[in-house]
Amino acid sequence: MMSVLCAIMFASGAFFSLASSMCPESIPTVSIVSRCPSNAMEWKSAAERKKCDFLGKIQNCTQAENFVYHCVLNKETTELLELCAPVWFMAGYCARFSEVNKRIINDPGLDCTKFDPPCPSRFPSNESYKYQTCYRSIIEKTFVFQQRMYMSADFNTSVPSAFAVSFGIILVLLILLFVVGFKLEWIKFTIPCLKKDDIEKQTGDQNEAVETPLLEANKEKNEGGEKTAKVENMCTQKVEDIRQFGIHSLSGDVEENCYLRDVKTIGDLRDLLSAKIKKPKGLLLLVDREKGIIFNDDTEIETLIAMPNEMMIGNQNRMTATGEDDKTPVDDVISNKLLTVGKCKMWCGHWTAPNSLFDWTKEKLPGALTEGLPCPKCSKMWNIDDLIEKCKMSPDERLFFKSVETIIKRNVELAK
Repeated sequence: MMSVLCAIMFASGAFFSLASSMCPESIPTVSIVSRCPSNAMEWKSAAERKKCDFLGKIQNCTQAENFVYHCVLNKETTELLELCAPVWFMAGYCARFSEVNKRIINDPGLDCTKFDPPCPSRFPSNESYKYQTCYRSIIEKTFVFQQRMYMSADFNTSVPSAFAVSFGIILVLLILLFVVGFKLEWIKFTIPCLKKDDIEKQTGDQNEAVETPLLEANKEKNEGGEKTAKVENMCTQKVEDIRQFGIHSLSGDVEENCYLRDVKTIGDLRDLLSAKIKKPKGLLLLVDREKGIIFNDDTEIETLIAMPNEMMIGNQNRMTATGEDDKTPVDDVISNKLLTVGKCKMWCGHWTAPNSLFDWTKEKLPGALTEGLPCPKCSKMWNIDDLIEKCKMSPDERLFFKSVETIIKRNVELAK
């Protein structure tokens, strides 16, 4: 009884700790910027402009002196955000702001300890300006955009000279076309004429003689048209090939090629793959195994830094009955539904269903900082091997969640 009470108090404490770390007052201060400060002087100037010290006196989520200026990444790492927020200690990851958590967070997908130069394994979030490698991708995109703008301006200043060159090229092409046309007409009218005796032959022979060149000409014209069509088809195919990308299952059993023209979002891609490999969409998930990420359906393909090329195919027979399935009514500890068949018993003694357990695992485990998940009722830890077994995971799912386990262990070590 005492251990259960302690577990409840621990879980409650964790919940209130998470809630208390949120800072809704940061949301109105968020603004998008093209660059972040690169040294202490720039940081001080930006902080004075943002007036976080004044806002800190009227907010309620932290002490006034802890509500300070930040310049961090957004969720998609496509933009830089300026905001006022409480200081958060980073565990070797680039700082980013979470609108869901309403605070600066550690994102395992933004490991900066492997950059050159690397960031330390622990530093305060308001000192992110010291680690400019976190902003490298944003800076590079901005540089490319500025280069394009510069080239556009340069083009506008050189329009007169470019027009003169273009006019000269067009004039030369017109002269060449005239010469070629004249040559063709000359060939046509220099073909030997029919003799007088031939003209006096029967009309049938004469018509045949006249029609033969016409038929040949038509034949050449048709062949020329077919060749042109073939060339156009080849060119079109090459353009489409450039927008083609391959996707394979984690186990390597399934490989498919897709065209970017057919999809806009991850959800579209799942629909396309479902039709191609004849499996329900619910069993197909697009993942990044190395980073332990499951892509959301509403993510736009063209916003991703790299094209998704890995899919996780689920177990179609996850709900197959086992020896534990004795038809005794029990409560599902995850969904709170009454189960009679299709259930499994966790080591802590509570029951759930394999499909409920898998949906819960794929939602909670990636990005977690514990090597397993706590039972929703008694808070006893279910380790990853238990989850893999009880969910009846497919080969692809096993590979993915073992990679997630490796990532979690690494992050736990870095956080120590």
